[in-house]
Amino acid sequence: MIRGEIMKAVFALFLAVLLALSACGGIQESEVTEPPEQSEPLPQPTEPPAKKDMTISDINAENYPNIDGSTANLPLMAKLYSEICEVPIEVAETMVTVSGGTGAAWRTFFWQNDNADMLIIYEAPDSVAEQFSDDMAKLEIDPIGRDGLVFLVNKSNPVDNLTTEQLQDIYTGKITDWRQVGGDPGPIAAFQRNQESGSQTLFLKLLMDGEEPMDPPSELVPGSMGGLIEAVAGFDGSGGAIGYSVFYYADLMYANPDLKLLSVDGIAPSFDTIASGEYPFVNDFYVVIRTNEPKNSPARILRDWLLTEEGAALLKSANYVPVLN
Repeated sequence: MIRGEIMKAVFALFLAVLLALSACGGIQESEVTEPPEQSEPLPQPTEPPAKKDMTISDINAENYPNIDGSTANLPLMAKLYSEICEVPIEVAETMVTVSGGTGAAWRTFFWQNDNADMLIIYEAPDSVAEQFSDDMAKLEIDPIGRDGLVFLVNKSNPVDNLTTEQLQDIYTGKITDWRQVGGDPGPIAAFQRNQESGSQTLFLKLLMDGEEPMDPPSELVPGSMGGLIEAVAGFDGSGGAIGYSVFYYADLMYANPDLKLLSVDGIAPSFDTIASGEYPFVNDFYVVIRTNEPKNSPARILRDWLLTEEGAALLKSANYVPVLN
């Protein structure tokens, strides 16, 4: 009896152990599972790509800056447009215009900010520089080329050379007859330009140098450089006229076979004598942008390029005298 009870107790204990092991999974086969699939990594934030700096090769007909300036710089503007935008020079010549002359271009640049992004231009008349002195200080003005103030007479005039003093005396009214300077007897008709023109600015600066010229009659003050050249060439058929212009315009742009350019102090105006400074009346012309022109703008990129040796080579190819030789 006791033995039977013991056997029952042992069996009950064994059964309890089995049930306990089953409950905690001790006798189950372990499940082998594949590792969970890894999801694609999330894209990491990156810095935005740096904005590409514009170069001269990025300038084309669509983003080419608006350029204004002096009449004598029109061929340079056309050459520049032709080279940069890769169009025939004949097409480029139809694409460039100016506001009406040096003074007008300077004034328009101040009055109408959206009219032009850049100037290629001769020196501002004193009246403009004084009126817009505050605005002038907000410009970047850099010389890119040189030109000369030249004096013109009819080809029939036997006078080939005048001194600086003789020219000053003609334009102050001290010398009034050609025989006083070695020419044929006859009155001198001394043409001038209007106060807003680039050649008038150079005339007052380079020749008169503070002296006041005489007041000419209105018929001796043509409204344009072309008008002055035609007037001097055809003045009453006597050859008694004298006038002035800039070398590039008179010699290359508007060459008139009835005119000749005078030597001054024995030096004839030419590309070489202007480049060397040997000719007495030489002055720079300029490229101008506003100081607040953005760093990466076509106008600033083009201005910077014009100040390089490549830019100087372009000026020379267009028969201008570059500042960089």
